[in-house]
Amino acid sequence: MKVGDLVRRKKGKDMSSTIMRAEFGYGIIVSKQMAGDPAHPCITVLYPRVGKEWDIAESLMEVISV
Repeated sequence: MKVGDLVRRKKGKDMSSTIMRAEFGYGIIVSKQMAGDPAHPCITVLYPRVGKEWDIAESLMEVISV
């Protein structure tokens, strides 16, 4: 994953992934950073549909277009 990639939330077994996919749709990666405890790769995603940025673990997202 790199800045500028088009991404969406991976399908998961929890409700948050289902809700996020339905309400937020796709997003564009605007930055990458290490965050959390323990530190892990995270990305900041801009979601045009809702006009918000969201920080999320890189492992929870999938690239749909580069």
